[in-house]
Amino acid sequence: MAAVIGGIGIFLLGMTMLTNGLKELAGDALKKWLNKFTGGTFSSLISGMFMTVLVQSSTATTLLTIGFVSAGLLTFAQSIGLIIGANIGSTSTGWIISLIGFKVSLAAFSLPMIGMGVFTQLAAPREYKTYGTILAGFGFLFLGIDFLQSGMESAQDFIPFDAFLADSMMNKLILIVIGIIMTIIMQASSAAMAATLAALFSGAIDYEQAIYLVIGQNIGTTATALIASFGASVAAKRTSMTHVLFNVLTAVLVVALISPMLQLTEWLTVSVNGSFEETVAVAVFHTLFSMIGACIFVPLVRPFANLIMRIVPEKENRLTRHLDDSITHMPAIALQVAFQTLVVLTQELTKHVMLLIEQKRVTVTFEKALVEIDDALEETRRFLGMVQSTQRKEREQHLNLMHVIDHMSRLIRVLHEQQQAEAVSLQQQTIEDFYNILTRVEADLHKREQLIDASLLLEHTATMTAKKRREKREEYFERTVTNEVDVEQAAAKVEAILWVDRLVFHYFRITARLAGYVQLDDKDD
Repeated sequence: MAAVIGGIGIFLLGMTMLTNGLKELAGDALKKWLNKFTGGTFSSLISGMFMTVLVQSSTATTLLTIGFVSAGLLTFAQSIGLIIGANIGSTSTGWIISLIGFKVSLAAFSLPMIGMGVFTQLAAPREYKTYGTILAGFGFLFLGIDFLQSGMESAQDFIPFDAFLADSMMNKLILIVIGIIMTIIMQASSAAMAATLAALFSGAIDYEQAIYLVIGQNIGTTATALIASFGASVAAKRTSMTHVLFNVLTAVLVVALISPMLQLTEWLTVSVNGSFEETVAVAVFHTLFSMIGACIFVPLVRPFANLIMRIVPEKENRLTRHLDDSITHMPAIALQVAFQTLVVLTQELTKHVMLLIEQKRVTVTFEKALVEIDDALEETRRFLGMVQSTQRKEREQHLNLMHVIDHMSRLIRVLHEQQQAEAVSLQQQTIEDFYNILTRVEADLHKREQLIDASLLLEHTATMTAKKRREKREEYFERTVTNEVDVEQAAAKVEAILWVDRLVFHYFRITARLAGYVQLDDKDD
């Protein structure tokens, strides 16, 4: 029994290391993949399937999906296709174990893999440490399967599997519940699948028991996402609900049609493998389970999406609803969400600055808007503080976003100053020129590719405003010397032109840093 528990632990450790390493290595590539290849429901399904096979974690794909829905890069309907594809892709673990895990001596090469992986982590340069994590992850994963395989041979001495033969509906339901509990306890459907296949291979359970355990594990895999959605964003809750309904309804249908399902599984196993092997048949059944669910749900994506949106309505803060803490450990996606949020905040701030110039006075609505935007900035700063960017490109993008927050905070402080109303009146021509620039910038902010144009326009405006500030400041003081203007009036005009200069400068720096983020994002395209 100790070998079984240890095997599960080692397998989970390996799967965690493998998944984290692959996510870190492929995070930006996956982001670009989603941007390019996620369109209709079918292409979304294929993308979700291949992404999950690549990172060996449907949870990772689900979190990527949440991030893209949150950032507004995917519609919720598209995310359903990705989740269905992730369910199909997650069955790859069963294929790896059944086709490789029981046919070669895993211990013979798992220990060298672990040794090489750990050595790479400790001694290799920073950019290569991730490869060490992946290699060690594979080693621990295979070592865990080896322990499970040997441990399950004596497991029947401790666990009364014979008491739950799949010979009655009650026992079948008990097996499904056991499968659910296995996945919840292990927090990974792949580990539960590995334990089931090891038990089947060693003879601890029979084929039909394994089938019903797999059905339960498919339901149980939704528990992690469901728990993670508590207190999370609406996008996370809707994604979790999609996962739950898809797996539960598919499980109900499969149990109702279990006889033809088993016949189809047997035929497919012989066709694929050349002969009927029970461990391979379980992998076939697992894939077939998800494929049948896809065939049912894909044609009904639109009504299914509408149903979930009614069950989980939008209730969150409109400015920070995209910031979901569950994606902060995935830098490429978290940074994209933060970028999108800061663009929205810049748009909101621009709208209210233009109203201030139009109305030439400070209103209660304006002051409330500044407070709301400032609170949203603080929330974005907190969100970015949880992101650990490891890749050079991500670190540079992260730095750009922190500069955006800094300049926007300073801009809000400028807008809170007493000179705001005076500046609009005393520097009317300069303010009107800036208003015309803001009109063009406001349009550019809605188009990611035009942020660079907005930055260049504001850079020129900031340069000209600074030049005017220097000239006007000297002019105002000279006129006081000749008694053309009294000192107080000159001082007010100087403060006003300084206020406008700070306003334009911080606007320029905000757009410059946002444009810098976009340029880094497009560098490898």
